[in-house]
Amino acid sequence: MKSLSAADDTKPVDAHAKKDSDETTVEPRLQVYFGSNIVQVTAFARALKAAQLRKFDLDDIKIAEASVAENDREGSRLWQLVAHASSSSPVSAWVWPFIHRRINTLVGAQVDLSQEPPSQIMSYVITAISGALLGENRLHAKRAENDLRLAIAWLIERRNADVADIAAQVYHIFVGAEGCVEDRVRRAVSIGSKAELLASIAAIHLVNDQILAAKHERDVERRERFDLKGTLDEQRERAARYKEVIHRLEDEKAELERQLEEEKTRAESDRRHHAHSSTQRQADVSTSLQRVKGLIVDAAEAVQIAMKRADEGSLRGLQAAERRIISAIDAITGIGK
Repeated sequence: MKSLSAADDTKPVDAHAKKDSDETTVEPRLQVYFGSNIVQVTAFARALKAAQLRKFDLDDIKIAEASVAENDREGSRLWQLVAHASSSSPVSAWVWPFIHRRINTLVGAQVDLSQEPPSQIMSYVITAISGALLGENRLHAKRAENDLRLAIAWLIERRNADVADIAAQVYHIFVGAEGCVEDRVRRAVSIGSKAELLASIAAIHLVNDQILAAKHERDVERRERFDLKGTLDEQRERAARYKEVIHRLEDEKAELERQLEEEKTRAESDRRHHAHSSTQRQADVSTSLQRVKGLIVDAAEAVQIAMKRADEGSLRGLQAAERRIISAIDAITGIGK
């Protein structure tokens, strides 16, 4: 067996050491990542993590953004960096506003990306990149593809766009005719790469979840509609009963009003009758009193005549009788008034 020399023993070690050195000496600056030399995104992400950087320096950002158009014409480096946006604070702080501006460059600055519905923004993007995406220039097609993917990532992450809506808008770009969908999925699951298998299984699972959720919502809606119909029927029956009660009460009210009018008429008639009877009774009493008064006056005159002829003892008695008679006349006169 051939023995290894010292040089042979150290060569592999030197090669790995050089590789590790290259990865660990990446500067955590955005202008380095978008510089003329290609930097692996994983190495750049590790450098950012090691530096515990929270935000990129403004001068660094200015230089990097100027380098993107020259060194990342297709947008591939930018797309790779987006994958690390959620786990890297400085990347997230810079990349989403940058993509926001990039989308506005595609669809026009007059489009308010914070107010327009995500589906409408997606439609604007598709219209803007369709020509380049379907054209023969491979560089332009690749850039259009990355712009589309960047727009989708921004809409989902920053505008919470519905994945199903996005898929419905772009499926014809990546899949083609609807009849090809099932064949593509079957091929990806059966003989595709691991990434295709995982993506297809995840998509199928997502679709199944959405179907189950839709069925659940449909069942809930049916139950609610059935319950609402039952409640509505009860309300209608109750309204019908209330209507009958209202009609009965209205009839009773009309009857009571009629009886009240009759009672008022009767009371007025009784009042007039009693007033007439009282007047007649008063007249009768007055007539009787006048008759009694006349008799007593006659009696008083008779007493006066007797007083002229009586002796002194009888005179006193007659005088007393006269006073009583006069008092009776006065009393009768007062009653008659």
